[in-house]
Amino acid sequence: MTGLGTVLGHRVVVCAGSGGVGKTTTAAAIGLHAARQGKKAVVLTIDPALRLADALGLAGLEPGREVLVRQEGEGSLVALMLDAKGAWDALVERFTPNPEVRDRILANRFYRHLSESFAGSQEYMAIEQLCSLRQSGRFDLIVVDTPPSQHALDFLEAPDRLARFLDRKIVRWFVRPYVAAGWSAFRVANRTARFVLERLEEATGVSVLLEISEFFTGMAGLFEGFQERVERAYELFRARETAFVLVTSAEEPVLCQAEYLHGRMRELSIPLRAVVFNRIHREFDTGPLRGAGEQTLRELVGPESAARLLRNFDDYERLARGEGVRMDAFRRQLGRRVAVAIVPNFETDVHDLGGLERMAGFLFPS
Repeated sequence: MTGLGTVLGHRVVVCAGSGGVGKTTTAAAIGLHAARQGKKAVVLTIDPALRLADALGLAGLEPGREVLVRQEGEGSLVALMLDAKGAWDALVERFTPNPEVRDRILANRFYRHLSESFAGSQEYMAIEQLCSLRQSGRFDLIVVDTPPSQHALDFLEAPDRLARFLDRKIVRWFVRPYVAAGWSAFRVANRTARFVLERLEEATGVSVLLEISEFFTGMAGLFEGFQERVERAYELFRARETAFVLVTSAEEPVLCQAEYLHGRMRELSIPLRAVVFNRIHREFDTGPLRGAGEQTLRELVGPESAARLLRNFDDYERLARGEGVRMDAFRRQLGRRVAVAIVPNFETDVHDLGGLERMAGFLFPS
């Protein structure tokens, strides 16, 4: 299938792929095209480097604050940067039993570390934000720009990783009365306590048992249903309303990472709906440039410059031919229903709506 037209029939679009392949511009171009089609679209980015703002030509984005980028009749495009800390604080607000406990948790060092720097915390909160936007019913299309991670699986595996860390077996240890008595009592209470404590200290850098215990006790309401929340996140990933779009360049190492990501998605039963080959060099018909064309070029720029130009052109052709071979090999492993779009390598990076509209022309060819 050519072009991403079928993708717009979904409610949630997740742009995934390795870092630096153009996920953010692809997500922004999909959102802009949807707005022009009369949809209320929002692009949620998890990238703190403001790549989305740059692609949209905005001066900046504040975490958690929606920015209306374009309004066209019934259609609109909103940009939103994830506020991971704010999302965690909202969970605390929701699950703590009273304001006093809430304030203690918000000031808790263990909580601050978990919400700000625990591996996978930001990605998990992105999924929480996605679920919240979906439940709000305010948007026809939600486009997610996944984290600029070296390992694109972080986003897919974040719920499971956090669930393992917050396993009920561990949580139960820290809500028992003897915990408040201190480290020595805790260690005496169970011979494996040392292993658990070292694991937590290594992961969090926090070694104050009372604060850890207070966190788990105060947030018991969240942890009771945490596994169910994780399962709902994976249900959303696998739902018919969700479309994963794999963005990749045609460089061999990047395609290898894309192939690995695709395989991991199959293991998680997450269907791939589309692939975008971005920044592709196109092979040209060299016939007109040879023979009489070469002679004309020599007469125009001189023999030496003509020779350099022809060598440069041959190098470009080899680059384009190699990319074509690798893309064909990658496409053969995709299902017949997986849509494919090819976006050429533009002269400059995309920094405004005009550039996004140009890119959308390749994503959604008429």
